[in-house]
Amino acid sequence: MTRITSLPAVIVGLGLLSAQGIAHGAASNKELEAQAAALESRVGTLENRTNQSLVELQQQIETARQELRTLRGQIEEARHDLETTRQQQRDLYADLDRRLLLIENAGGTATPGTKGNPTAPEVMFADESAVYGDAFAAMKAGRYEEATKGFQLYLTKYPKGPRADNATYWLGEAQYVQQDFAGALKSFQAVSAFPESRKLPDALLKVAYCQYELKAFKNSRATLQKLISTYPDAEAARLAEARIAKMNDEGR
Repeated sequence: MTRITSLPAVIVGLGLLSAQGIAHGAASNKELEAQAAALESRVGTLENRTNQSLVELQQQIETARQELRTLRGQIEEARHDLETTRQQQRDLYADLDRRLLLIENAGGTATPGTKGNPTAPEVMFADESAVYGDAFAAMKAGRYEEATKGFQLYLTKYPKGPRADNATYWLGEAQYVQQDFAGALKSFQAVSAFPESRKLPDALLKVAYCQYELKAFKNSRATLQKLISTYPDAEAARLAEARIAKMNDEGR
């Protein structure tokens, strides 16, 4: 005989199945949420590591740029020191030639009546040479204040002397070393009064350096560009290019 299940029992059974399904679904959702939370945590960790790596990389790049700027500055200064030494040697040789010429003239122009005493022009030439030589010797020895006074004395006594352009330039160098950039700027600019001077390219370079130190960056850049276009083959032009590159790195 077949047994017929009552309707209430069926309803109860369906309710139990539904409750079990809901419970199972809730458990599955919690597992998915836990997995999502774990995945989100991993992603956050990776993002933090990536950001930290980018920061470190940016710091390394900035450090490398700073080292490059420093190296360029050192190269620029070394080149300038080398050119300054070469110019000092040329000046010394020129001074030696003048002194030898003075000695020869003094010995060859003496007459019995003068007993070998030099004439007035020779005395003046000897004094001009001595004043310049003393100032230049002080410059070489690093006595820059004494050199400044010596070159100023020379230019006062011999404003159109044979070494007035050199005296004007070295006066600017002595002032520049003492960080008198305003005074050095005037001295270097004054070299332009000697259009035949070999010091013109170097003086123009130092004009730009003084303008840079005085924070006149726009004027400094214009002077450097003028130097490059006017004296493209001069050593000073290569130093000017290096200084422009440095200013570009500095954003000036």
